[in-house]
Amino acid sequence: MPQSHSTDEYQTPPPNNRRGSLQIVEAEIFVKQSNSQLFRATLSDLSVSGFKMTSYTDLDHEKPVHIRLPGIQTLSASIKWADYEDYGCEFSDELHPAVLEHLITRLRGFQQIERAIPPRLSYHI
Repeated sequence: MPQSHSTDEYQTPPPNNRRGSLQIVEAEIFVKQSNSQLFRATLSDLSVSGFKMTSYTDLDHEKPVHIRLPGIQTLSASIKWADYEDYGCEFSDELHPAVLEHLITRLRGFQQIERAIPPRLSYHI
């Protein structure tokens, strides 16, 4: 029997009941909801069933989110919980474990490149 959700249920993350292993990764992603502009968010973990992201843009819990990750088509997900700027989302279709591993490898590779690039220096004349 389907359960109805009140908005109070979206305020805090539930206990970890994820399917599949959780991979910690920090990466910048692009997010979109219907009738909104594409904006940036920070992905902080990823599994075959979903992800956690931080967004400074207020998201509508009733609308699906669409995220763009490197090397893969746009993925759709629904928001399952929210805690201030953190959002827990569940993919509409689970990722294949091989696809998850590919994404983790690419995202961690981008992190290493970003750390290797020295910050820009500004000179004042």
